[in-house]
Amino acid sequence: MYGENILDDLNNILNKQANHSSIRKYRNSRVAFYRATLDAEAEIIDIIEKTLEKYKGRSEIIKLLISEGYFLDTGIETLKINHGVIWEIYDYPTFTHYLIRLLRIWDENRGIKWIAVYIDENPDTAWWSDEERSELNR
Repeated sequence: MYGENILDDLNNILNKQANHSSIRKYRNSRVAFYRATLDAEAEIIDIIEKTLEKYKGRSEIIKLLISEGYFLDTGIETLKINHGVIWEIYDYPTFTHYLIRLLRIWDENRGIKWIAVYIDENPDTAWWSDEERSELNR
């Protein structure tokens, strides 16, 4: 029913949908990035929702809808967010925190729009103490 973890499950599918993708690792944490065309948005949301469905019985999942926003980089607005969805997941068996952001981005200066998906995976999150991790692993 479950794969290795949420990021790996999503990567196996999103990697095929994206025009560009990457995964970076630092210590025990990983981040993933996917860039796709606007017409792939509904399908990508469906992929994320179906993947998270497999984890709902063992995790806390928070979903937020974004109506608009922007990227502010060193005080300069670089990109606009037309809308998006954020999922925050606390996967209890693995003590891992995930943050998934799907954003419809607009680069006003270049006149281009795209879908970006960012996934942060943090197995060392402070949401669970050493004591809680020990108790739950018994």
